[in-house]
Amino acid sequence: MVKPAVGKPLRKESVMATLKKRRGNWYARVQWRNTNYKMREIQIPLRTESKAIAISRLFMVDKVETDIKAGISFTFPWLNDTGHLKVIQFTLEEAIDKWMYRRKKSQIRRKTLELNELGLKYFSELLGTKRVLNSIGNADIDKFIYFLESKGMAKSSINMHLRTVKSMMRYYRKIGKLNSIPVIDQCKVVRIDPIYITDDEFQSIISLDWLDRFYKLVFVFYRETGLRLREPFISILNGRWLDISTDSKTHSARSIELSGNNQQIFNEIQNWYFHGYGSTLQNCGDHFSKIFKKALRCINADEGKRFHSLRHTFAVRRLLMKTPVYDVKLMMGHASVTTTEQYTRMNLKRVAQDFPTLVSHYAETHDPGQKDTYLKDTADKNNVYLPLLKQIEG
Repeated sequence: MVKPAVGKPLRKESVMATLKKRRGNWYARVQWRNTNYKMREIQIPLRTESKAIAISRLFMVDKVETDIKAGISFTFPWLNDTGHLKVIQFTLEEAIDKWMYRRKKSQIRRKTLELNELGLKYFSELLGTKRVLNSIGNADIDKFIYFLESKGMAKSSINMHLRTVKSMMRYYRKIGKLNSIPVIDQCKVVRIDPIYITDDEFQSIISLDWLDRFYKLVFVFYRETGLRLREPFISILNGRWLDISTDSKTHSARSIELSGNNQQIFNEIQNWYFHGYGSTLQNCGDHFSKIFKKALRCINADEGKRFHSLRHTFAVRRLLMKTPVYDVKLMMGHASVTTTEQYTRMNLKRVAQDFPTLVSHYAETHDPGQKDTYLKDTADKNNVYLPLLKQIEG
């Protein structure tokens, strides 16, 4: 429990509901402090200008004051057509609808909204859409975790859905619909090293006869730039600098320097996206991902490898090239360097065996006295992947 600062006087809390007049009308004011010592207040319209009538109606509010402070909502006889006191049951279905409506009005990525909806769909599937929101407790969260585990879901995915539920519950506590929320802790996740694409695997993909030249260049581009799947479609090329908009995952803009070859590939991707086959697709990123998955199956790659592994590959290769970890963080657009440091925990000597071409070429061309600089693309200088481009172009 957070206690108020020493010496800071607390605003006096009313034990009973009190009257308040505003613009000629009377209101019943209920005040209390929540578990964080923050003052909460609800004003209930009494719908009268007469003080005598207001006092009589205040007595009815006093009778349910404890329940109001517990988060239960009421509609009073003078506020409804029945003429009776009624409890307003704020259901899980209503809570989800209103919270998601608010989320959709904000600038939140479509993919994030889809994941929010999926997590809350699972939650309401377990508890029922008519479940009263303030009746949800710790036992329900435990059941939810078990429910997701029974679906064979990974801990990281379970944690994502738990974060969604917690975010929604915290919002309703903030606006006064809930006085408290259940304890929603993250499941402990066993750390797994990032999965990357080895030199041999990438060479095998580039050698596939059925794979179109354009997709081969696309895969090279992602491996050499470390961009997220959708970032080429929200970027603009200014000279040799690729400006990535704030519509990215971390909502922060960044710029990376592209080599001449990567500039050409980016222009091809943009032309395909706006004027070619990509303009007919609803989601070009998913299209690239499906093609890459097919290629991985053809070369019998490990099950856990996917398109995002190209981004991991970029990070691993940069660290093998002795690029400072903070520079890699900036290149990749990580919100925190802690995310980038996951790559430094890998056994890079062991990893180096999977990138013999890069290691040998870098050892021959790199000057130990010259420190790599932020966003400096060494692809053209070292010609590390030019043989791949020559192979693709035939």
